[in-house]
Amino acid sequence: MRSLVTVELRPAPPVRPGHAERPRRRPGTVVALALLGTSAGRVYGFSARARRPGAAGVSGGEEHVAADAEVCRDPGWLSCSDVLYTGRARQMPDAVRWLTSVMGAFPGCRLAAAPLAGGGWAVLDDVGRPAALLGPRVPADQPLLASCLYAWLVLGHEVRALDDLRVWRGA
Repeated sequence: MRSLVTVELRPAPPVRPGHAERPRRRPGTVVALALLGTSAGRVYGFSARARRPGAAGVSGGEEHVAADAEVCRDPGWLSCSDVLYTGRARQMPDAVRWLTSVMGAFPGCRLAAAPLAGGGWAVLDDVGRPAALLGPRVPADQPLLASCLYAWLVLGHEVRALDDLRVWRGA
């Protein structure tokens, strides 16, 4: 699957403990996810919406191309994707090998992510760096996590600067 993803990153609004909202689906939206992330004592809200290429646009935020590298068989889409991910959970060593292989095969990719069998996500944002382990409370069925992290990078932050990530609302 491949998607055009719009991500908005902003200071998080006040959240009541245990409160979760369901995002409203917009026309053309395939998936939506909202996360709360903590970095240096500040809380940020990440809101991501994916849509199929060619669907009516959702304006605002940072847009990029994301693809499931194990499902998408079009090398053109894989080559132009900013974010590559997999939906298949792996053990950490296998996930790191997969991330390194994907980033090496598609140098245009800025960030790759894979869910881990024991929970959390392995994330690679540069082939020369070790993979980061993030989001132990973000389920494996939420690949938009990778798009949220990509938006964080685009804004000049380091993935490793995130202390915590958790689902705020998701679909």
